[in-house]
Amino acid sequence: MAVNEIAPLSQRVPKKVMWRLIPLLIMIYVLAHLDRVNVSFAGLTMTDDLGFSAEVFGFGSGIFFFGYLLFEIPSNLILEKVGARRLIATIMIIWGSVSAAMALVETPTQFYVMRFILGIAESGLYPGVILYLTFWFRQQERATAIALFAQALAIAGLVGSPLSGWILGAADGLAGMAGWQWLFIFEGLPTVMLAFVVLVIMTDRPQQANWLTKEERDWLVKEVAAEPTSADGHDHFLQKLINPRVVMLSLFYALFLGAFAGLMLWVPKTLQLLLPGLSNNEIGWAVGLPYIPFSLGMYFLGRYSDQASNRKWVVSMAAVVGASGFLLLPLMNSLLGFELALVVLMAGMGAGFSCYWGLATITLGPKLAAVGIAVVNSAGALGSYASVTGLGKLVSSTGSYNQGYWVLGGAVLLAAVLVHFIPSADSVEQGEAVLA
Repeated sequence: MAVNEIAPLSQRVPKKVMWRLIPLLIMIYVLAHLDRVNVSFAGLTMTDDLGFSAEVFGFGSGIFFFGYLLFEIPSNLILEKVGARRLIATIMIIWGSVSAAMALVETPTQFYVMRFILGIAESGLYPGVILYLTFWFRQQERATAIALFAQALAIAGLVGSPLSGWILGAADGLAGMAGWQWLFIFEGLPTVMLAFVVLVIMTDRPQQANWLTKEERDWLVKEVAAEPTSADGHDHFLQKLINPRVVMLSLFYALFLGAFAGLMLWVPKTLQLLLPGLSNNEIGWAVGLPYIPFSLGMYFLGRYSDQASNRKWVVSMAAVVGASGFLLLPLMNSLLGFELALVVLMAGMGAGFSCYWGLATITLGPKLAAVGIAVVNSAGALGSYASVTGLGKLVSSTGSYNQGYWVLGGAVLLAAVLVHFIPSADSVEQGEAVLA
């Protein structure tokens, strides 16, 4: 403790903030991700029980992202007004309840409506957290903070995939209900309970952080306020939407996240079709284990990108690795081969996620952050909707996932190229100064 107290504020405060904020944010997002993608495991038995075709299941899974898209920007603007604590706790109660109520679904229409509402409820979380982190961390620490927070994706996949597969088998028939129904209940209700914890312990801004000393609090407030600002502070909402930085960041994320979402929602069904002898529990482990390289790539490349002279190259190379995994998947006919391709894919995509968001928050700057982050994430939701529903239609017509994975791999390769065309904040501001 004594060592910590004599350490420079520039070292002590960011570590203290990380230990206070990141674990709670990880817990929240783990539950959000589980409630979003557990339908991919429920679908292993749910589609047969309810008679849903691949197209129905794909549309129902994908319409989540359409609801997400519509309400993402308003959610981020609300967060700036009311604070993260109240907004996040409120939407957690809503999405946790809706996720648990998915156990009552019987028809395609009910499936579509519930997934759409779930998307609306979750829309404010991820962009809201990214914005929230800009209130607490300087540029040189931000990609590391985002990389640590984004470990929630890895934890949710590594723990949630085997857990989901196990629940499907272990709870099947309990109280006369199917395993997929218990899956929604067991993974939805903990979100509601955690929401009340959030109300008690989350802090909105550094100025309110009574868990920091006055010296630490004053230093942090001053440092965050001194962060470079963009010249867009007086732009109208529409001008921010069409800002070149926002547009190019959005194009990248639509391709990158869209491909990843298509994989996550369909990979359990892919394994079931490729290797019909696998149990639900074995599919859970097969999907979960590649989240280990995903986590490693996310953390170490995220830290590296904070020191890299050119973040775009780091993001681009990570995307190339991820794309190669997508392109390899259709060539694999064994569990070992499929797992190896999935490991390559997940390592690249994990690294790309954390490095990209470090690049995005710096490129946008504080004045564009609230709108820009929400627009970028909305573009990702649109890409996800297109990939998940499109793959469902493709599987219904061809009976194969191969063409879909090649298309997704091509999308990630295109993203690897597009990242180099994202304008830097400095270049845009210099252009605006010349025009002025």
